[in-house]
Amino acid sequence: MKKKTKAKPPKIAKTQERPAFQPLYTQIKQLLIQRVLTGEWRPAQLLPSEMKLAEEYRVSQGTVRKAIEEMAAENLVMRHQGKGTFVATHRTTSRPFRFIRLVSDVSDESHPVTVYPSITSGIATAEERRHLQLPPDGKVVRAERIRSFAGKPCVYDRIILRAEGMPRLEQFLAKMKPDSVYSALEQEYRLMVVRIEEQLRAVAADATDAKMLGVKTGHPLLEIQRTALSLDQRIVEWRITRCDTRYLHYANDQI
Repeated sequence: MKKKTKAKPPKIAKTQERPAFQPLYTQIKQLLIQRVLTGEWRPAQLLPSEMKLAEEYRVSQGTVRKAIEEMAAENLVMRHQGKGTFVATHRTTSRPFRFIRLVSDVSDESHPVTVYPSITSGIATAEERRHLQLPPDGKVVRAERIRSFAGKPCVYDRIILRAEGMPRLEQFLAKMKPDSVYSALEQEYRLMVVRIEEQLRAVAADATDAKMLGVKTGHPLLEIQRTALSLDQRIVEWRITRCDTRYLHYANDQI
């Protein structure tokens, strides 16, 4: 008589995963972000009240509030007591340079004098493609910028921008020469920079730094490498900044 064997349960393929669960407030947050991306709500525009949004999505007001609180924490919206919640913008008079963390030690000027020695465009280099996550034929616009306080050149920026989706970007920047690149991109292309990532290190001035900042080759500088992300989480800028810290300091006290 043959021995009966128990049937083994079917094996689940290792690649098979359970669908990720998202809290309701996260789903509402994504729906609200989508309305900004499609242009239904523009930068600096007042959002409907939490109560109205709760009625529209048929959820509790607390769920909408949690979604908006997360958006505010990520700099996607700005909340003003007694006025409401607004889509984030770089054009506000209260925070015209939202991501600038360099503070002058030689001047009380709130805005540095800005000069653009050059603005060019072309196919991205291998290093630019890596930082901006571009395809092999990706195009960029490159800008050199010098910022001065009290007549002293303190900051030399090399800004590399993803050109995709921003027609005639080189010509636009050459015409505007904006104090705030992010504000200009928002105004012209409705592109919102909502997050930056920075790495700091000490470096010695090379020949270009020496020329731009009026220092000797080998002079100690602070280097800040930055990548900037848009609302749809694309990397839109890679920036290398060299700073003469005799005249300014880095203060990371902003939200």
